[in-house]
Amino acid sequence: MKAILNAGIPASNYAHKSVTVVYIEDDHASAMLVQCLLGMRVNYTFHHAVNGADGLELCRRLQPDLVLIDLHLPDMTGCEIFKRLRADPATCDLSCVVVSADAMPGTISRARDAGFAKYLTKPIDVRRFLHQLDELLEMEALACC
Repeated sequence: MKAILNAGIPASNYAHKSVTVVYIEDDHASAMLVQCLLGMRVNYTFHHAVNGADGLELCRRLQPDLVLIDLHLPDMTGCEIFKRLRADPATCDLSCVVVSADAMPGTISRARDAGFAKYLTKPIDVRRFLHQLDELLEMEALACC
């Protein structure tokens, strides 16, 4: 399956650095898909949390390069997770991206206004998904120098 998905996907320009990703998502199928997609990037390490509390703990412990967050979780909303990450000095600078099936313009606008780096919708467009993550990492690398 990986070979089929990988066909025609350009390599990342960000392949020189290890990238740690935490995905906070309660849907197992969505998590498995994203894990497979990120597996196309040999330098990405994937970690998964099924709820907000576990996701917050993983973020504090791992200090990931990217945090992917679903908006609708069983214990708290993705926006609440984002607020808690921003309020904690240990996680306030983490790059957070929404990955959600909720594509309502108002929801997207509120998430962007809150400060999420990107808002990606499901169903996932493989090429766009990987391009957007690569682009975000490249922009952040340039900003740090």
